[in-house]
Amino acid sequence: MSRLLALTRPSLLPGFHLAGVEAFAAEDAEEAEQIIGDWLSAGEVGLIAVDDGLLAEFDPVFRRRLESADQLPCLAIPGGGPLGPEGSRKRRIAELIRRAIGFHITFKGEQV
Repeated sequence: MSRLLALTRPSLLPGFHLAGVEAFAAEDAEEAEQIIGDWLSAGEVGLIAVDDGLLAEFDPVFRRRLESADQLPCLAIPGGGPLGPEGSRKRRIAELIRRAIGFHITFKGEQV
């Protein structure tokens, strides 16, 4: 799996592109489901990073289809809204990375 596909709201798209990520925009969950459905039908392989706000609105039937698709595992990413205090943000990001790669990371200056 060497490909990352990010699916986020249009306002966040430029940031992903600046980071060199192959990113796509969706205004709502229905549009996001259509984009992901096309990837599944085309046999795309990689990791999908989806805006957590969009993912929360997915149809339950589609969500089960996505969860059973081994070639495109899905990872929820923060959608750009406030995440709370700095420590909370770091913990959330560390947990996302740990689930994605299987390792716990620490940030500089953080105690284990």
